[in-house]
Amino acid sequence: MSISADHNTSQTDIARTDRAAALSAQRDKTGALNAKFERLAFDLGDGDNGEFLSGWQCQNPFAGPLLDAVRRYADRLDHTRYSYFDTHADLLEGILQHHTLIDGKRPDAVLCGCGTTALLFTWAAHLQSLGVEEVYYIPPLYITLQSALDRFGIRTIPVCDKQPYEPDFALRLPEKPGAILHLTDPVWFAGTPVPAFWIETISEWQDRNGATVFVDGSLQYMPWEGVRHEATAALRAHLTVRLVCPSKQLCTHGFRFSYMLVPAATLRALAWTYTNIFGPAPAASIAFAHAAIEAVSSGDIPRALMALASERYEMLIDGRIIETSIIPNCGYFIFARVLRGLPEGYLQIDGSYFEQSGYPGYAKINLLSPAVRLLTPQVDDDGDR
Repeated sequence: MSISADHNTSQTDIARTDRAAALSAQRDKTGALNAKFERLAFDLGDGDNGEFLSGWQCQNPFAGPLLDAVRRYADRLDHTRYSYFDTHADLLEGILQHHTLIDGKRPDAVLCGCGTTALLFTWAAHLQSLGVEEVYYIPPLYITLQSALDRFGIRTIPVCDKQPYEPDFALRLPEKPGAILHLTDPVWFAGTPVPAFWIETISEWQDRNGATVFVDGSLQYMPWEGVRHEATAALRAHLTVRLVCPSKQLCTHGFRFSYMLVPAATLRALAWTYTNIFGPAPAASIAFAHAAIEAVSSGDIPRALMALASERYEMLIDGRIIETSIIPNCGYFIFARVLRGLPEGYLQIDGSYFEQSGYPGYAKINLLSPAVRLLTPQVDDDGDR
């Protein structure tokens, strides 16, 4: 073997060792985060079954007409047969038309699934099947996606030191052909989108590098004011996958339905990966999907929910019940400090759950949680005010 060959072999071995060490450190970090969420789930009973200020259970006083529509759709389905989202051409066309109207451009294709978790794992498994060993990301990543990437041996490399809502946020995008970037928009626990300026920068970066972008947009299309348009819709369609969750837009979490807007060239491979992991869909999920697309297209329920969330936020701020330097404008989660006394030992999900150490005393607050009544008597048990 030549000296040059020996040198190349040595360099390859060093690169493998460095990658293995980085992946091991990443798994240790993700494992520590998972341990926090696992304790919350099993030892603390989802923190009062998710019905705490930092929890995920929501009151939705506007869901009645939607639930009636789901029942009507369910009555039309044959519950004795295996069922699949992609055999419902009218559902898929309804999603594509909805985005054509709301975003001003028609997506290439759509892949439906039973909830965000299923689609996040599908995406990670798809990357692994392509031999992808590393991806870049804008912190924070949702723990489910980070865990999925870890399980499939995919290293995650941050492209910034701060999260998008922080002062002096800036990106260090790699000029690397075929790179893959993950981002969460909005930052779900803070109710803040990635600034449109940076989305434009990412789009230009895609053009230069043929780079793929995966957007976890599970809490998109829930602005407190203005039109329901998302800046990430301007990313290059043939190089972008966007995850959207009607269940979250409608606060009907008992039904599992999300979808990914995907390049036409990758649809079949992603659909086959999903089917091999999760199989067919429950008929109830398909019935909900039909009703949900009509509901999000109408926008009545999301607008009512966001009006309620923003009204509660203003009430809590004006009453000096909470304080925050991170001004939210979408979704129903905020990141803030509670000033009013809570019961002794009351659980709050702080920044340590989201790779965020710069805001001591802050916690995620669900503005639609039944527990908001702990902060103000103006919220009753029916979720009003």
